[in-house]
Amino acid sequence: MDLDEQRYTEQTALLDYTHPTIAALIQKQGWITLPTPGSRIAAVYTFVRDAFPFGYSEHFAVPASQVLAQGMGNCLTKTTLLMALLRAVGVPCRLKAAMISKVIHRGLLGEVSFLFSPRHLHHAWVELYHQDQWIEVGGHIIDRPYLEKLQQKFANFIGSFYGYGIAVTHFRNPPISWEEEETEIQSKAIRESLHTFNDPDSFFSTYPEAERRTHSLAYKLILRPKLNRSIRKLRNS
Repeated sequence: MDLDEQRYTEQTALLDYTHPTIAALIQKQGWITLPTPGSRIAAVYTFVRDAFPFGYSEHFAVPASQVLAQGMGNCLTKTTLLMALLRAVGVPCRLKAAMISKVIHRGLLGEVSFLFSPRHLHHAWVELYHQDQWIEVGGHIIDRPYLEKLQQKFANFIGSFYGYGIAVTHFRNPPISWEEEETEIQSKAIRESLHTFNDPDSFFSTYPEAERRTHSLAYKLILRPKLNRSIRKLRNS
């Protein structure tokens, strides 16, 4: 497959990987010196998945450097950060988007607040180019410590699980580790594809309502506080 590598490794306003804080992080972690693309992907992917707890920030259409400063994120913001870091270490990538069912919020919101949540939510994950093929990567959204607490909470549950931020077929062993193939943690709740974008900038330009939802009083006063409180309570249990 012919690949326009520059197109999928360039910096954008949101993928600001030459920002001093991102450049310093890459140097500190030593990712650029790892011997193979696969090892660089594994290191960056695991860092974004586990060093950045799952949570909801004030806004979604923010640069990777701001996501880094926030130290937490959801599918939209953690995807921006992962893409920026992948491009910084020379891994071509692009953004996949879809609408996802609010079923992922089940268990995190009470019965009344669940009604204020939009029926479908904007969802994003990464598609990276590795070994002459595009591989979809979505397992970075939920940090492993949170997932392990959730598995402890439902210690006797096996099979498909929908809620508490995840939507998977295999609750006890979801494919979240980078093994040079697809990873996922929320994909079973996807309802409608929004196709592929070169970068998050293009996605938010095409679907401005994804960011506009964070401006609503429902998100500011009800959804975000309750979601983060429930996530924090489970993680600290």
